[in-house]
Amino acid sequence: MSKKDMIEQLRQRLASNDRWALRALMRIYQNQTADEQCRETTIERNGIGFTGPDAEIMTSFARQYQRRGCLSPKQMIILRRRMPAYARQIVQCTDNTRLEHAFCGTCYTHTADSVSAA
Repeated sequence: MSKKDMIEQLRQRLASNDRWALRALMRIYQNQTADEQCRETTIERNGIGFTGPDAEIMTSFARQYQRRGCLSPKQMIILRRRMPAYARQIVQCTDNTRLEHAFCGTCYTHTADSVSAA
């Protein structure tokens, strides 16, 4: 599977699957620097982490998910709408073989954790 195909498949999953969107949220949150996480903003232009406009809300979502283990239905709609923009970054920081296996139909349910495990 080409990288372009992988990114497109991931965008679709992030837009339609709560579990994938939440795992990706936490992965991108981990990519933020400690200072960025603390300030809920984007400080460094390093190509990883949240974009400036998304930093505050996505950081708050990540913290809430860490505390409560869930987001509200309205927050999930926002998350699924915004997370596809981060597909390229997820592909860059995840083992491509694991992603390919996660995309196959039979192992999709069991390997959604691969987004955050790599």
